[in-house]
Amino acid sequence: MDTPLSAESAPAPRLPPVTRRVAPGQGKKNAQKPQAPQPEVLLLDVRINSQPLADVVRVEQWPDGALLLPAEAWAEARLSPLAQARALSDGTPAYALNTVPGTTYRINRQSLSLEINAPASAFVGSTLALQGAQTEPPPRPQPGVLLNYDLSVAHGGSGGPLTSGALLEAVVFSRFGNLVSSALVLDDGLRRHATRLDTFWRYDLPQRMETLVVGDAVGVGGGWSRPARYGGIRWGRDFGMRPGFVTLPQLTLNGEAALPSTVEVLVNNARRLSQPMPSGPFELSNVPIVTGAGEINLVVRDLLGRETVIRQSYYASPRLLAPGLSDFSFEAGWLRTGYGESSAYGDSFGAATWRQGLSRSLTGEGRVELQAKRRAAGVELAGLLGDWAAGRVALAASNSSTQGMAEHGHLLQLGVERSTPRGGGALQYEHASRGFAPFGEAIGPMAVAQRARARWLASLGGAVWGPVSGGLSYVSQTRWDGDRVKTAGLSFNLPLWQRASLSLSLNKRLDGDGAWRAGLSLSLPLDNGISTSARVETASSSRATGAVSASRNPPAGPGLGWRVEGSTQESQRARGGVQYNTSQAEFAADVVSDATGQLAVRAGARGTLGLLASMPFASRAVGQGSFAVVDAGGLAGVPVMRSHQVVAVTDSRGLAFVPGLLPWQQNQIEIDPVDLPLDVEVGNMVQQVTPYPGSGSVVMFAVRRTRQALVVLHQPDGAPVPVGSKVRLLPDGPEFMAGRRGEVWLTDLAAERQRLQVRWPGDGCELELMVPAAADGATPGKIGPLACTKE
Repeated sequence: MDTPLSAESAPAPRLPPVTRRVAPGQGKKNAQKPQAPQPEVLLLDVRINSQPLADVVRVEQWPDGALLLPAEAWAEARLSPLAQARALSDGTPAYALNTVPGTTYRINRQSLSLEINAPASAFVGSTLALQGAQTEPPPRPQPGVLLNYDLSVAHGGSGGPLTSGALLEAVVFSRFGNLVSSALVLDDGLRRHATRLDTFWRYDLPQRMETLVVGDAVGVGGGWSRPARYGGIRWGRDFGMRPGFVTLPQLTLNGEAALPSTVEVLVNNARRLSQPMPSGPFELSNVPIVTGAGEINLVVRDLLGRETVIRQSYYASPRLLAPGLSDFSFEAGWLRTGYGESSAYGDSFGAATWRQGLSRSLTGEGRVELQAKRRAAGVELAGLLGDWAAGRVALAASNSSTQGMAEHGHLLQLGVERSTPRGGGALQYEHASRGFAPFGEAIGPMAVAQRARARWLASLGGAVWGPVSGGLSYVSQTRWDGDRVKTAGLSFNLPLWQRASLSLSLNKRLDGDGAWRAGLSLSLPLDNGISTSARVETASSSRATGAVSASRNPPAGPGLGWRVEGSTQESQRARGGVQYNTSQAEFAADVVSDATGQLAVRAGARGTLGLLASMPFASRAVGQGSFAVVDAGGLAGVPVMRSHQVVAVTDSRGLAFVPGLLPWQQNQIEIDPVDLPLDVEVGNMVQQVTPYPGSGSVVMFAVRRTRQALVVLHQPDGAPVPVGSKVRLLPDGPEFMAGRRGEVWLTDLAAERQRLQVRWPGDGCELELMVPAAADGATPGKIGPLACTKE
């Protein structure tokens, strides 16, 4: 018989009368103290939303209508604990099922089962953060040195001088950071001079995503100012130290499931996540999204195949920071003057920039700039305009002194931008008063007259019709000296057959003489990495010119690339060039012919020289990238792979240089045991290395040679030892197992003599093995049969 009950109104069951014998003289006493009501105890199989619990549950039905489940079963069912707990008759903690809103249950006394139907809100909620957890910072690099070089030599023809130049950068790296110094050396045929470019020390703190630079640096302009080169100190945030770290606000999705379900997240109809979810309400935080306008579909599919779809529109902008996330830069020093021509410094300054995620839809920034003759401060607010676009407003003011005269000015910037999967657009406006002095500006009346007064920037681009895409741009700028510039641009791109494309561009001045320029280009990629193109350009002030070209880029590894071009331009009728990459350097050469037949020749080389882990090396340019030195335990000829491609082979010292590693990211370095000799053992074939920029890492592989042999063992009576016999190297060596015909493969043998112990069920023997010498990397072949003797 089934007994359906509801949590809202669960009537007390009617109990059968109980007849008891009462001793003489006790009737009056019992009448004064009636016996406390007792519950009905049931041992039931419990199913909640058709999902069974693991064990039989003791359930008690009380006269007041309460159906009590023990707290242990309550937790197994993932029901939310109630504020008011009760106890079973034996004192076990329990909760009353009939007090859970929206819950119904049915007791089947014939099958001794309890069926519970509970809404999703009755279960314990789940929270899932989809952004990966913070990883441990990579180990600091070992000491090493680098010299990045870019050399060139050119001859202009017609008896002109031979010119040459060199861009050099020296780097010393260690666990204490990188010390970098760069210089430019030029020889124009008349004189030779060298100019120091940058000298600085940099120390990275990846666990905090911060960096400290002492020396020459490039500042951060913030939202309304502009960056400048200076010498001094900078401490700031660098989110690039943690690849994959999402700085913009992420979405949080909420839902509920009455049954265990699968949750799928689709962003613009592309599946980004599929995750099993238990019963109950759930929250997905840090949902991965793409910037711009989009739509998220949350699909909840339960065990019965029923689907619930929740749609939510959003807008994400890289201008915003997640709530509570900050970005900052503190700078102080002396501004550089004449960079690339001299090493001089000018005015001293101090600047501080701080960006803060105020909410999911609003980010604020403040910046202060202090100089001896100038002070400026400003703020910027960037926020979402609903789910449609992102906007920004910036206000700044400056106070400066020019030739003894004080100036006061202000700056206003407004902007709005919208991006969608099909395209987007932006509109920006800027106005500065005459007295507003930009950061790093030269002081003087000429600079004041050339300051920008107002600027309009507008752009619109995306899909136009079918596969055709296009863009439209407009720029208008006026200066305080009266100069005005207005230009408009139009572009289209049409995909053609076999990956070919046709592009059209048009630019026109809307003020002054109304000059214009137009261009038409056709590109056609061919097989084997060869690309061809043709272009035609014309302008209102010059005749039309055309050019055709074909090129092939050099491969990622060693190899040859080339480029040829023919043009109607007087200065460059024909051009040809090659680039040859080796493991040690990149070499390039170009030849240009003008309309008179004069030839100009240029040749160059780029690369890096360095030293790490006592290994000198020469490679293609490392630059701000990273590299690794692989140590294969002194074994030569070991192939080393990066991302499943062979990039190096160990030398006679067992070392190999691996270039092209990505800083702050996990790079997979592996060795291929297939090409190794048979007497080589490999402990670890794959390692992950996360290098610092502009430095190298040492990757150690457990590779070693062992003395090995295939031995045939016989018992004292001449029969092969039984299959499965255990062969141990004495006194404390490893143990091996014999196969058919008494054959066993032994490794880690002693150099000359090796004592062996052989055991099988019920018996055993010993013998002394002599391993003959063999060529390097070769095995001595089969040894034996050898008869062992009784122990």
